[in-house]
Amino acid sequence: MAQLEIDNLSVEFRTRHGVVRALESVSFSVARGEILGVVGESGSGKSVTAYTVMALNDDAAEITSGRITMGGIDLLAARPEALRELRGREMAMIFQSPRTALNPIRKVGKQIEDVLQEHANLPSRELKRAAIEALARVRIPDPERRAEAYPFELSGGMCQRVMIAMALACAPSVLIADEPTTGLDVTTQAVIMDLIRDMSHTARMSTLLITHDLGLAGEYCDRIAVMHAGHIVEIAATETLLAHPAHPYTRQLLAATPVPETRLDGLMSIPGQLPDLRKALPPCRFSGRCERRQPVCDESELPWTELSPGHVVRCRFPL
Repeated sequence: MAQLEIDNLSVEFRTRHGVVRALESVSFSVARGEILGVVGESGSGKSVTAYTVMALNDDAAEITSGRITMGGIDLLAARPEALRELRGREMAMIFQSPRTALNPIRKVGKQIEDVLQEHANLPSRELKRAAIEALARVRIPDPERRAEAYPFELSGGMCQRVMIAMALACAPSVLIADEPTTGLDVTTQAVIMDLIRDMSHTARMSTLLITHDLGLAGEYCDRIAVMHAGHIVEIAATETLLAHPAHPYTRQLLAATPVPETRLDGLMSIPGQLPDLRKALPPCRFSGRCERRQPVCDESELPWTELSPGHVVRCRFPL
């Protein structure tokens, strides 16, 4: 059963330079205990999707269609106070830029205590201990001392771990991790991702992992959704997608992903660039970069094709 479900979601941003159609008809779901990876280039709409789910988009954003439900709750119809109650307790987010997400003039331990006090229903005398335990879970050395530090006294990687500790403190049922390993060394990346995977599978937490790193998604995700220019273009179980990529964009992303046995000169680049989302675009937003493009690609709405159970692709000429 899906814990988080997004159906036909479209989002626009009204700017002084025109309307940016950032998301168009985005649909996917995340089951209990599942990790769904959303991959794609910068600017493909991954973070906009996350911020829309969390109701954190700025005033320039307008949801023009769609539905978002979490555990049967319609998030788009929920009152602001209900959303504030859900955020932190039932749904949490690891932000990509921890230094801007953390309060610079409040000790990091106190910031975790604030979340616990608001959502965990703990007695006051237990808050400090619980905050230190949250820091220890993400392998922060000497968590008692670090809890007394301000964000500017910590490295970028340490701030990222504080953000992760804060997000996981109340054991949410839905976690959105937006590039959660940014700024972390390789060893710490593995520790953090192992922790997220363990919580997802043991606590039945639904996790949406946003990343541009297909290697990371391939190692930790149960399924992967590929995103390009505000469209979901392919969804499949991880093993299926990596072994049998069907959308031309997915195949090019894989060709551009380094693996240990690949020489640097053997890496491919994706031609062209993301289209201008302020302009009228063809049904397939990848068509301008696609070597398989045919006139019919620009003429009518793209169908979803199911190639095998759970493997769907939005392309007229899948590979």
